[in-house]
Amino acid sequence: MRVWVTRDETADGPLSTALRDAGLSVLLGPVVERRILDDASHVIHSLGPGDWLVLTSVFAIDAVAGVPSRVPRLAVVGNASRDAALARGMRVDLVARGGTGQALFAELRELVHRGTVCYPRSSLATPPDPWPGVSVLSPVLYETIPRAFDPTTVERADVVAITSPSAVDALGAVDLPFASIGPTTSTALRARGIEPWVEADEPSFESLAAAIANRSADTEIASG
Repeated sequence: MRVWVTRDETADGPLSTALRDAGLSVLLGPVVERRILDDASHVIHSLGPGDWLVLTSVFAIDAVAGVPSRVPRLAVVGNASRDAALARGMRVDLVARGGTGQALFAELRELVHRGTVCYPRSSLATPPDPWPGVSVLSPVLYETIPRAFDPTTVERADVVAITSPSAVDALGAVDLPFASIGPTTSTALRARGIEPWVEADEPSFESLAAAIANRSADTEIASG
């Protein structure tokens, strides 16, 4: 099973590694590129121990990992982000149960009743609305833009691994099965009339790799 990795990562990136560990072949062909616009240090420096920092992607975690702060509470989406934050020496106080940014903010609204919530975000992300007693800061941390890819990858791949709505938009419709990392990405696929071939049980690279490997094995058994 040859899996097209469309996210912006190197050959030893987390998704590529998870796929190889699951016994799958990797075709690296990023369709998006992310560029840091502002490290948000001026905002993060202002946070106190009782405030919250919200990071909804591994890329965002990497971008702010070197920014010193007074250790605000940290909220992330999914186990991949949790593991990335822990690996960079961060303390994680909340992992969204629903596995999406929307679910994370719904939980924060129930949990946080005063102070500041800082959400360094992609230029494509919508700033969340504030709620009573809470100030929400949402500086633009990075931009995500389409990236040219080798069109022959479509002919060589068996399945496309999709990990973000921006990758869905950049790739468009190709005649291949799509493996989605989670509900947000699956919603973006369905908006384009594409039903996911498989969706990860939880929004992590390991779960996505396992879902692809398991579905591939089931397909081979059925065809055999």
